[in-house]
Amino acid sequence: MHRLINFSLLALLVGACGGEVAEPVEQARAVKTILVAERASGQLRKFPGTVEPVDNSSLSFEVSGLVQEVRATAGDRFEIGQVLAVLDKQPFELNVESARAALSRAEAQFEEKGTAYDREQRIQAQDPGATTQRAVDQARAAFESNRQNVSFSRAQLDLARRDLRNAELRAPFDGVVSARHVEAFEEVHRGKPVFDVFVEGAMEATVAIPENMIADVYLGLRGEVRLANTVYQTVVSEVGSAATSANAFPVKATITDADEAVRPGMTAELTLLFALEEEGQSGYLVPLQALAPGLATDDRHVFLYDTETSTVRKTAVQGRGLVGDRFIVTTGVAPGDVIVVAGVPFLRDGQQVTLLNPSHGT
Repeated sequence: MHRLINFSLLALLVGACGGEVAEPVEQARAVKTILVAERASGQLRKFPGTVEPVDNSSLSFEVSGLVQEVRATAGDRFEIGQVLAVLDKQPFELNVESARAALSRAEAQFEEKGTAYDREQRIQAQDPGATTQRAVDQARAAFESNRQNVSFSRAQLDLARRDLRNAELRAPFDGVVSARHVEAFEEVHRGKPVFDVFVEGAMEATVAIPENMIADVYLGLRGEVRLANTVYQTVVSEVGSAATSANAFPVKATITDADEAVRPGMTAELTLLFALEEEGQSGYLVPLQALAPGLATDDRHVFLYDTETSTVRKTAVQGRGLVGDRFIVTTGVAPGDVIVVAGVPFLRDGQQVTLLNPSHGT
């Protein structure tokens, strides 16, 4: 009760004095800025293409036969060693039994001829007149011939066992099925593609570049690829040495930050920066740390410094490509603009700031 009275008296005293509680004054944040001036030296060119897996192959049986089971279809993920399809094993099992029987016969004959050869050698040693050298030589020849028969029969059994193992088509690596070419109870020949597969995650954009630009394309050239509404970073990984159709050269650019949304066959638009003097879309080089991401994947902003109010204004920008650690901004900034390059994640639109390098704000 006493505490309640004391608080009431304190409130009356404050009111009697006519004092008001002042709101805390926000301190201006110190930021580092640069002056937009350096123009990107080059032209941005766009090339249509498609997405392809970096590692892809066709899987086929190493033996011919009747397909008994198909255990995967397009879109299925698989692990190394997983059985994807199976042939009718009965013919291969019969071949194994036949080869095993042939080996048993060859081993029996080899033992018989070995015994006969030993007998001829003993007779010749004990009583040279009881046999002839020709008989000894014939026994040795028969013994050696049957030794080779045993080796051949053993090899045939190994081949029959291998064919039986190959009646199961197993995955050589972890990956994804992109296409399926056979159905159950279909006769397939050795080497006929059964599945098209690829390694998930490693993707590249494949485009055709005209002959008048191919000289400026080199391994390691960085760029961007747009897939639907998402932009990914790329690096040129393969440049064709011969032109294909329309005198264009095939070029592949690996997508360095590909995710599960990147799928083979998607339409791609690859953007590269060329050091050409022709007319084209150019921009200004802005440090990557000056960019503030937006809600969308390709939504980017910078904070422009207003010299009159000493505040920053959040401004949307668009661009294409990288030059080292700098982004090429094509719209949103102009020569002479002052943009913030340090402390960007902590800023908001209209915030009061002070410059660590005041010369840029004059």
